[in-house]
Amino acid sequence: MLLRIIRHVQDVSSGKTTPLLMRSSKWRGVELAHKKLFPACIVCGVTDSINIHHIFPFHYCVQLGRPDLELDQRNLITLCETNSKDKEQNHHLLIGHLDLFSSSNLSVLEDATVTFKNMLAQDIQSNPIWLAKKANRLKLFSDMTDKDKQDFTDLMNRTFPKL
Repeated sequence: MLLRIIRHVQDVSSGKTTPLLMRSSKWRGVELAHKKLFPACIVCGVTDSINIHHIFPFHYCVQLGRPDLELDQRNLITLCETNSKDKEQNHHLLIGHLDLFSSSNLSVLEDATVTFKNMLAQDIQSNPIWLAKKANRLKLFSDMTDKDKQDFTDLMNRTFPKL
């Protein structure tokens, strides 16, 4: 465990990864409240194995001065991690992260409710729109330039103005 922590610190120092960010102590309550309001995957309607996904990734928000968005219901969407009937369904990974958990899909709400609504994983993964989105997904935070970070911050603040 200590070796993993040392490696992580070295990776943060070299820019290979972002610091481990702790969730707010209020996160669990916000997550449970969201599950009560929106108990089903917005894509397929599954109610088991769901994940409360941040539209703007919480670690980007925290590092760019908007830690409030971790707990803001406007920034949350319910997606399934797996469908108990078909283990291939993972709308959290496919639509929320475009097949890479360290990245994110800032168009997840539109994609989940319109573009890929009710689509199965195999159909999503072969869809030319999804393939293009995957090829141009959000850069890893450590790979962002100062301009990328400013553009992201501007979009985040326009989309979800501070309350």
